Amino acid sequence: MDRKQFLKEAFKTGVCGCAAAWGIGLGLKAEGKAPLSQGQTGAVPGLSYDLHRRMREGSRSPDWARIEKAESWIKYLMDNMDALLDEETKIKLMNACGRSCYLNAFGVASEKKPSPETYEGTLQALEKGGFRVERGSESTTIYYGWAGKQNPQGLSLKEGYCMCPLVENDMPGLSPTYCNCSAGYVAESIERATGRKVKSVEILESVKRGGKDCRFKVVLSNS
Repeated sequence: MDRKQFLKEAFKTGVCGCAAAWGIGLGLKAEGKAPLSQGQTGAVPGLSYDLHRRMREGSRSPDWARIEKAESWIKYLMDNMDALLDEETKIKLMNACGRSCYLNAFGVASEKKPSPETYEGTLQALEKGGFRVERGSESTTIYYGWAGKQNPQGLSLKEGYCMCPLVENDMPGLSPTYCNCSAGYVAESIERATGRKVKSVEILESVKRGGKDCRFKVVLSNS
C-alpha cells in the first residue's frame, strides 16, 4: 500500500531568499564539504549533499497532515470518478487497484500453479473456517469475508473500522465505489490460493456501506 506523497515547500523571494542564501553559505563553510555539481538532478546548486538532505527532510509535512490530506484526496477522487465514469469502468478500475495493492504487499505470483489437491485443500480449509463453499459443474462459489478480523493497525471491523489502512478511520461521505478495491484484493488473494480464475466478485456487505462486516461472493472457474 505505498501511495501518496505530499510535500511542497517553496522558497520565497526577497528577505527569505537572502536569508536562505546566507544560511547556505554558512552551512557550506561549517561543514567544509564540496557543493553539489550544477548538473545533478534534484539538487540545489551550491548546497552540500548533507545540507540538501537535511533541508529536504526538514520541510516534510508532519504525518498527521499527510494522512488528512490523503484521506481528503481519496474522497475527492471517488467523487470525481462517480461523476465522470460509468459503473462498469469504476468497478474495473477499483478492482485493478485492489489487485495492485495485493501485489505490492505479497509480490508477483509464483509461476507454479497450485495442484488440484492444493485447490481442494484450500476449499476445505475455507469451509472449516466457517465460509460457505458451493461446488458446481462449471464454477465454484465462495462466500468470503474478513469475519470481524482486525486491520494491520489493530482496529476491528466489529468496531466499524475499515480493513484498508488508507481509510481505516471513519470518513464521512466516502463513496461506496471505494469498496470495489477490496473486491479486487479478495479476487487476487483467492486466485493465488486456488490457482483458478475468479469470474466475478460481488460485494454483499461492507463496513463503509453501513454493514457490520465485509463479505464477498466470489465465483471461481472450475477449468
